Amino acid sequence: MGYAKEWLRNEKGMACILIAHSKIEKFEDTESSAYDRYSPRLHKHANALISEWVDAVLFATRKFRTQKEDAGFNRERTIAAPLGADGGERIIRTVGGPACVAKNRFNLPAELPLSRDAFMTAMAKTTEPKNDPA
Repeated sequence: MGYAKEWLRNEKGMACILIAHSKIEKFEDTESSAYDRYSPRLHKHANALISEWVDAVLFATRKFRTQKEDAGFNRERTIAAPLGADGGERIIRTVGGPACVAKNRFNLPAELPLSRDAFMTAMAKTTEPKNDPA
């Protein structure tokens, strides 16, 4: 599978782009308690194989912050409040964390605006992907 990707990129100047929906999965962290995070909606074995094979796993989302509000009866609840117009600024996460699965071998910034121009500008500033297993 890896040879075809390199052949398309090196010989034909093409890129393979795979798009998937996301799912919320429970992540069992050995250093802390379990938590939920977004990951590609694939079978767990296919997800592991594809995530290792590709040069980047990017996560598209919206910027938001959490804020507490009164829920009545001396209780508080936490809600997500969008940052920016129209429900929040749309962004691409290029580095994984507790919230989502993401990675890149291009040394992209951790967060980019969700636009083709911003992505292509960031890619033009990078070097060839590193062949590490990350």
